[in-house]
Amino acid sequence: MNQGTGEAILLRLLRLAFEEITDSEPTVVTTDSAPQLSHRWQAHSETSPAEMARSASSLLASSPVLLIPPWSRHGTLKAHDAAILDVHPKNSKSMLAIILPSNVLTSGLDKAFREQLGRSWQPVLVLYAHVVPDNSGAALSLATVFLTARSPEPKPLRFFRIPLHEDENAVSIDFKDLLRRRGDASSFGYVATEQPAVGANLSFDFNHPDTKRRWNDLGVWGTPVPLSDLFITPLPGVFPGRESPPIYDGPHPGTVRVLSGRDIRRDGTLAGQDDSSRYAEVPPDRQLKVGDIVLPRFTSATAGHSIAVGEVTEDDLPLAASHTVVILREAIPLSRPQRLMALLYLRASPLVRTYLDSLNGRLRLSAKTLSRIPVPQPDESLTATLEGLETARSRLHQWQNESEDLLSSVFHDENAADARRRIMKSGRLLRMRTDAAGLLDDFSHQVRTRYPHPIAYRWSRAQVLLSNDADGSAYDAILEAAEVLLCYCALVALALAQEAGLRVGAIADLRRRLSRGGTNGPGFGDWAAILQEIATGKAFRNLGSGDHLTDFRDAFTGTEVIAARQALALRRNNEAHLRGVEVEDLPDAITEAQDDLITLLRRASFLADLPLVHVRRVHWDSLRKIARVEFEELTGDNVLVPARERTYASSDLEAGSLYLATDDSLLHLLRPFLLRRRCAKCRSWETLHIDSVPNFSTVQVKSLERGHTIQDTQLWTAFEYVGLVERQTN
Repeated sequence: MNQGTGEAILLRLLRLAFEEITDSEPTVVTTDSAPQLSHRWQAHSETSPAEMARSASSLLASSPVLLIPPWSRHGTLKAHDAAILDVHPKNSKSMLAIILPSNVLTSGLDKAFREQLGRSWQPVLVLYAHVVPDNSGAALSLATVFLTARSPEPKPLRFFRIPLHEDENAVSIDFKDLLRRRGDASSFGYVATEQPAVGANLSFDFNHPDTKRRWNDLGVWGTPVPLSDLFITPLPGVFPGRESPPIYDGPHPGTVRVLSGRDIRRDGTLAGQDDSSRYAEVPPDRQLKVGDIVLPRFTSATAGHSIAVGEVTEDDLPLAASHTVVILREAIPLSRPQRLMALLYLRASPLVRTYLDSLNGRLRLSAKTLSRIPVPQPDESLTATLEGLETARSRLHQWQNESEDLLSSVFHDENAADARRRIMKSGRLLRMRTDAAGLLDDFSHQVRTRYPHPIAYRWSRAQVLLSNDADGSAYDAILEAAEVLLCYCALVALALAQEAGLRVGAIADLRRRLSRGGTNGPGFGDWAAILQEIATGKAFRNLGSGDHLTDFRDAFTGTEVIAARQALALRRNNEAHLRGVEVEDLPDAITEAQDDLITLLRRASFLADLPLVHVRRVHWDSLRKIARVEFEELTGDNVLVPARERTYASSDLEAGSLYLATDDSLLHLLRPFLLRRRCAKCRSWETLHIDSVPNFSTVQVKSLERGHTIQDTQLWTAFEYVGLVERQTN
């Protein structure tokens, strides 16, 4: 090839690679039928693949070799494999570089070739490039793989992809930087985090550390299984060949419409009948069925990460697929969340596109490669979330249809008065639905209805006082709500840390103060100190992504939330030491305090997904090894909530205790950090925490909701066990 677009930078990087890796120039071995590279190195042009192999093997004894074998216009090596596979290293320092069509390093069809090559050679650098010879406009996708003699010792494998339309000097500098790295990535390349197996896919994107990380993270969504465990891939009803039925331009008796790849829309729907539709006589057993998932066999190279994935519905039938469609049909009965997860994953995950592109190139899907894609299976909590989202989507769609039907029927009645009465009556429920849905966008409503009861109750009380212009009381209520929020979060975090065996150093200061006796109990500063340690403490830095302590750790970090917490602490301290706000300054103080409280509440929004649960009764079935649990979910500002039931696969629950319910369907004991008792003073059920130690046999607990206190001599042992109190010895 004469000098064309991309060839100059490719040659430049090849020179750099040989200089850095071998410190010498290569000898080029090629043939007249191979692509021609405008280099200035010494060259040997041979007449056959066998002669190329012999020449390259001989030259490896004295210099590195750049092998340019011939390949077909379709990017396959075919009979020219011998020009490569018969070349063997002379010694441990032998270096062989080969220019190939890039798909030879990635396609499943060439895996056997890569495996045979890998018996003698080990890749240390893969350089991808697009070259347009003679500026003809027909780009060649090339890969140059640098190989050294296979050794049991690990060697860094570097990948580099020459970017289009970048400054050549910048690309060269970046390439040279990569060649000197032992790990990490440069702007246009990277050092692989692990050596691929012999014969493995050497795609640039597939082996990228970011892609590897995302594959490793796939289990967060649920246990991955091969797609073939969930779906079979039946043949299309219309396929080119001797037995293919005739295709008609219009419907005929006994024919059904034929679905082509272009009929599958990116929103998951299938295009309906139009002038371009085709029809064929297809037996019922080869037609599409309700629930079949369909993908176009040929995809757009400009579609980004998305792939058009459709789902066949009753309204689409009867329908048959053409050879331009890949069909996925359930191999086992799947729940709707399982199907939804598979649909969303195939349609939108960059991992799927990267996987398919690396195996097939960017334009063609195949049933075989699709079948090997790992698909995450949602766990119980994610299943519940997906079911909720699916139900919400269905209901919203139903409400929209009802509204449209109602609006379109406004003038259908002959009697205008009857029509008006019907519209008002039928529209009332729809308006109530939208009003209720609109409230969920109001953050104050979210706190009142979805946050744990002690926090929701305190917030509601502050809002009521504000609406009644009780400025002084409202200001106090805002500060109390902030303290209750931090107290609740700190105590739940302590319970989770206790369960996980993680030590919280701040608890020692609290224990020393309580154990001195008297009424000097914990306050705003103590709760803040506990949360600060969980946010920054060494013991909590390496929590797993699924550990719910990470929610508490991350919620109270960051400049904004720390500033809000400190400002509220200062206000609370001022009020406690008779440095209250002057009457004329109250409106501004209330606004600023409420803004800071909202900042904390927003950061603690994860609490809406971690209900506070009061277990009332536990019935254990020893035969089935399962518990039937009667409980109350203490969510929202109303303490009067209906009792509910659930099953639980453990017998270690305590009737009468509080638990934190997490999205993995587990209940985490909060006793003794948080307790629930009926208050003798107000007769209400209260959420209680340790307040003081009047003497060394009694613990006083205080209500988060109303501040009422209860003394109990039976609590000492439990608080001593978790390290909140200790007996003083003389």
